[in-house]
Amino acid sequence: MIEWSPDLIQTIARRRCVIVIGAGVSKNSINDNGKRPDTWEEFLRQCSQEINDKACIEDLLQKKDYLTACDVIKKKLTKDVFIDKVQLEYQRAGYKSADIHSHIYNLDAPIIISPNFDQIYDNYASQTSAGTVIIKDHTSQDTANYLLGGDTRLIIKSHGSANNPEQLIFTRRDYAEARTKYVLFYEILKSLALTHTFLFLGCGTDDPDIRMLFEDIQFAHGRLPFHYMTLPSGEVHCDVLDIAKESMRIRFIEYSAEDGHKELTDSLEDLVIKVEQYRTDELRDSLKW
Repeated sequence: MIEWSPDLIQTIARRRCVIVIGAGVSKNSINDNGKRPDTWEEFLRQCSQEINDKACIEDLLQKKDYLTACDVIKKKLTKDVFIDKVQLEYQRAGYKSADIHSHIYNLDAPIIISPNFDQIYDNYASQTSAGTVIIKDHTSQDTANYLLGGDTRLIIKSHGSANNPEQLIFTRRDYAEARTKYVLFYEILKSLALTHTFLFLGCGTDDPDIRMLFEDIQFAHGRLPFHYMTLPSGEVHCDVLDIAKESMRIRFIEYSAEDGHKELTDSLEDLVIKVEQYRTDELRDSLKW
């Protein structure tokens, strides 16, 4: 079981934590056919099966240059075919929510950021909250209106959703275009990283947005509070983690990936209990939110 930092528990309890849920969270879901959502790499490899001349794609995937590989695949398949595959995999597959989604929801974080194209957590949160959750993406012009606190729950789809495939951030070109067209959105992310603690769940250290955002902030602003990221033990070499820790100010929380990452799900359930205890024992009596 993960030993959660008291500082993190306190920050979540005070609703000063932004939770980022990546593909690893969606992997807990399953549909009626027993299928789980593809990761970025799995989806690109599946798409490449329909391409005859794919030596370049295989080389890019081997180097984990997923952005460029996606550009090449999209061009070879054509935009319409690629979009249909995105929607078939991430919108029409009928994935159901899992226990991990309820634990994340029960942490009562004011802001959830999801780079996932699927809507698994979005649908769960909307249904559980009777439709009161606000969902915005990188193209939204009024996201800042929902950052003022209170009881608002905001979900930010940082790469877009499969139900609006024309606006997905998936390729290297998409990333470059988004940073130019949606400057305000990236300023909002930067502001959140300066004022909130981020907890990354099911994310990787190689996400382009994560690396650029936190490296920019670290070198521009110097000493800042640490953020947190859960990772399966041994997934990333310790030397790489040391560099990421210094350049991105992220503390890594390792756990066992055995039995379908069960330790992470169980630990999040334990975190919910600890956060609720803090809110009851500390905040209610002192009223110091």
